[in-house]
Amino acid sequence: MNAVALPEQPRAAGFQTTQRTFAAYIRDPKRNPMPSGVDERRMRVYARLFYNNVERFLAETFRVFRKITSDTDWHALARDFLRRHRATSPYFSQIPEEFLEYLGDADDGARPAVPPFALELCHYEWVRLALRLAADADCVYDDVPLSADDAVVVSPLAWPLRYVYPVHRIGPNNQPVAPPAQPTFLIAHRDRKDRVRFAAATATTLRLLQLIGEGRALRDCFAALASETGGQRDLTRTGMAALNGLHERDVVLRATPLDGSAGVSPACGP
Repeated sequence: MNAVALPEQPRAAGFQTTQRTFAAYIRDPKRNPMPSGVDERRMRVYARLFYNNVERFLAETFRVFRKITSDTDWHALARDFLRRHRATSPYFSQIPEEFLEYLGDADDGARPAVPPFALELCHYEWVRLALRLAADADCVYDDVPLSADDAVVVSPLAWPLRYVYPVHRIGPNNQPVAPPAQPTFLIAHRDRKDRVRFAAATATTLRLLQLIGEGRALRDCFAALASETGGQRDLTRTGMAALNGLHERDVVLRATPLDGSAGVSPACGP
């Protein structure tokens, strides 16, 4: 006996239309009609709760950016983000990352104006949240100073950062209109006590971390740095001093712990 096809397509199409109308309304109630067949008061409350939850999460993540942005400009930006950006992740915790993607759309001439440093500042502020949410790494910590013969790795919870603007100094009384001559180098890291911190760095320090991340021995790293900077002197002493400072902050770790067990893998990361 042949099965009889039920007329589901019109019903499904109608439901999808309702979904699109519903989503458009909560994204921007002033520009889109309310879906039919729903309680108007409840729909308005839902739309308001939706906006407030997202806006509050953005404001808590990007605190400095919120502080230097007027209420009018901030809410215009938040509403435009909700109205026009199409997120690729269903997770609420990734909304700030979606906001970064929204800010990074250089061709988006319809977006409300933002300062030239907005994307970098928001990325810097997002890093703190991202490190807090990052999965725990298989790290073994110790407080014994490193030697140049030790094998070391960069903690997967340490992220070298380079910015055109001095993002860590931007605030209500310091809003640059043009990038300075020198970029800003930072290392964001989460230590053994799960504290997220930022440390000022230099291009040389970030290059050292990159070389370590490639699996090179420390003495080879220092030799490579000396060659790249055109210097003839041995950088081992000054390099080890800097490296032990990073070791104290849990930025770099001993690859083979003092008890002889396997350490973290150089390939693991955020």
